[in-house]
Amino acid sequence: MSDKRLPIVKDTTGLSLFYRALWRLQFVGFFFFGPAELPPHRDPKEALKRGRAQRVLRAHEAAGTQAPDEVIETAKR
Repeated sequence: MSDKRLPIVKDTTGLSLFYRALWRLQFVGFFFFGPAELPPHRDPKEALKRGRAQRVLRAHEAAGTQAPDEVIETAKR
């Protein structure tokens, strides 16, 4: 496992406004109230980032468009 932190995917293809607001609320909650220091593969913030990237990747596949490289790399980790 890599110790490198994942980026937050900026592409919002397939993400509703409600999903994005709820996702941001969860992320901020984990930032302030989550565990302090965990390896990236066990960190709940990293899991949120990975799940968001996977959702965007599925939306691109369903639409038949090419997802940005950042999305593909984040979703595959």
